[in-house]
Amino acid sequence: MSNIVKINNTDLQVIEYQGQRVATLAQIDEVHARPDGTAGRNFREHKHRLIEGEDFLKVGADEFRRHLDPSHSKFASEDVVLMTEQGYLMLVKSFTDDLAWQVQRQLVTGYFRAQEVAAPPKSARIRGRTALEQVKLINFVGDAIKNVPGIRLGRLAAAKLKAFSEQTGLDFSDFRRALPALPLDQMVHLNPTQIGQRIEKQTGRAKVSGQAVNKVLLALGLQRKVEDGYVLTEAGTKYGEIHDYKGENDHSGLQIDWYESVVNVVRDNLPAETTKRKTSSRPAPGGPQGSAA
Repeated sequence: MSNIVKINNTDLQVIEYQGQRVATLAQIDEVHARPDGTAGRNFREHKHRLIEGEDFLKVGADEFRRHLDPSHSKFASEDVVLMTEQGYLMLVKSFTDDLAWQVQRQLVTGYFRAQEVAAPPKSARIRGRTALEQVKLINFVGDAIKNVPGIRLGRLAAAKLKAFSEQTGLDFSDFRRALPALPLDQMVHLNPTQIGQRIEKQTGRAKVSGQAVNKVLLALGLQRKVEDGYVLTEAGTKYGEIHDYKGENDHSGLQIDWYESVVNVVRDNLPAETTKRKTSSRPAPGGPQGSAA
């Protein structure tokens, strides 16, 4: 909370929650120059017509004090009602004087919708759900994919925390910093052809094809063959990760990205004839062509 918007010559503290701008009932009274409690009375009278999660949100006093509006912390002793743009417009229908019309236009364009221009794009919120429901849904999706071969749990946890933050408006950066750092060898992703090239440079031996590499990976039980390619085995998740890809002509499928650490494993298990040193095609002196018939 660091910016102020001027509405009807009133400095209005911006409040954002669950990825959208909201306003308190007290703020609505202030910008409309109405007696304290006017918006609150309207809210209580018409609450049965409003939808929680779409027209308004309720935030605990502690959360409001600590995270949303520290400048008004002393006034928050119970749950705070936060009005969305849609709820605000429904709430002030009874404000029909000229000033009310002017303020409504300013508040919608200069406050609620100003976020659409100023803020960077965010992933779409799960509309109509409470923060707890959103977290449960994200957890459900994460649990559904965590056992897929090749999934890295640390990266999955980071993705879930990012989604929690986007959907609830809460800061999970401390939790993200607690996740283990990505090992250096996992920052480099290789395909079988590139693994073969790495081995060639290390050993100076004959060309090691991607096909030869795939055979070793199969023999070691690090991948298995499927109809449209290869997938990781449980043992293979130590050395790589699998993801969807989309190539030319809309061709798509699964692709394995191998970590740098797999290069030595493949090199040490290549058949001898695959890794023999390059030799000259010229026959050796005294060979069959030079011998007496």
